[in-house]
Amino acid sequence: MKSKKMFVILLTSVMALSMVGCGQQGAHSSKSSDPSPNATNDVKTVTVLTFTEWYKDGWKALESYVNENSQELGFKLDIQKIAGGSQGEDVVKARFATGDLPDIIQTYGAKWIDTQVNALDKIVDMGSLSSESEYDAATLEEGGYRYDGKLYGMPIDTTNLLGVFYNKKVFEEAGITEIPTNWEQFLAASEKIKTIKKIPLYYSGKDAWTLQSFTHFGFNKEVFESGKSYSQFWGEMNTNKRNYAENKHFADAIAKSKEMIDKGYVNETYLSDTYDMAQTALAQGDAGMYVNATWVIDEISSKYPDAVQDIGAFALPLYNESENFTDSSLPASLHITTSAKDVDTAKKVIDFISSTKGQQIYADAQTGIYINKNVKVNLSPGHQDLLNLMKEGKSIALWQGTGNNYGYGSYDKFLQDYYVGSKTVDQVLQSMDEETTRNATAAQDPNWK
Repeated sequence: MKSKKMFVILLTSVMALSMVGCGQQGAHSSKSSDPSPNATNDVKTVTVLTFTEWYKDGWKALESYVNENSQELGFKLDIQKIAGGSQGEDVVKARFATGDLPDIIQTYGAKWIDTQVNALDKIVDMGSLSSESEYDAATLEEGGYRYDGKLYGMPIDTTNLLGVFYNKKVFEEAGITEIPTNWEQFLAASEKIKTIKKIPLYYSGKDAWTLQSFTHFGFNKEVFESGKSYSQFWGEMNTNKRNYAENKHFADAIAKSKEMIDKGYVNETYLSDTYDMAQTALAQGDAGMYVNATWVIDEISSKYPDAVQDIGAFALPLYNESENFTDSSLPASLHITTSAKDVDTAKKVIDFISSTKGQQIYADAQTGIYINKNVKVNLSPGHQDLLNLMKEGKSIALWQGTGNNYGYGSYDKFLQDYYVGSKTVDQVLQSMDEETTRNATAAQDPNWK
């Protein structure tokens, strides 16, 4: 596997700079950028659109701070929220199409707006911001905040890592003394948890986007087995030289996700159970494991703070130990839209939010891995477990974030169809290819002619 590490996006700047883990939480102060205008300026209201799932404790704390200090800052926030997932993405695309946009919008990044919304001309090049100096320049490039040489966005929230979150007390009760490192051990651990009348692995299918998490790990092996780097692999996917139907390891991961259902290792009501219910089940020890990203720890920290220390994490062991990688996803982006009433004020908002002061306010309310170099935070065990994997070089960029150029349809809904028997694995992948072809053709990409 050492030779395969060349394929892995390590995000070393994140590890070296923001992952100071055990540092003391900082006060709401900064010696670097503080873009606050003179207190005598008029207070202007700036509208922000985000997904409900992204409006967590960090956002709440930041919004509260800004609005309580609006006279000093010269602006206040009006945050609008819509449901996430594919449905929410469709709403965002529709609003870009109609021009019904807020001053600032939080999205997956400029590349997503460019390749899947075709609306790069509706976000503003911010030029440069004073808070940029608090970030590693390469990370801003890797994360697509600087895109095509222009500053189209700045980070907000944490770097998220994908893994299996497990309740240590449930593992102890079930007699599981070692973390599973291959598929057979994972099944054996699930059987032990089932024996003590607990749910081995919780699925929250009512919030369909969560079903995808399990299958992402299969895509990692797909990249490794191709013998190509991550960018080379996606270069082929994005030029019609490779397609989803050919990805046998991805197909295997999808099949294994249903194997868990068929073996009775998943909650019976998984199609009607929610993301919120999954958090409760894991935190209260009704479930042993849940596959998602580190944002689930953020949620649990808010609702069940006493349970956070009992939750660890590991990479889903679909294969042998050396092939089990976490997936990394850099923070979402804040963009100024061309509908902004006052672009200069919108820039001041983003500059403040991205600054050490703004990000520390966010981090003090929400533990996690931050890419602002000056932010300090105490990490939970779950965060630290996955961070350790990243430090070992066992991390790869999440394929949905920085990989594909074209929309591949409602993958989460395709999975639901598969679980209830109305689609096969092959038909799931075929549907993704058909949707990719449709979108690439609509974009007049010559590779799909």
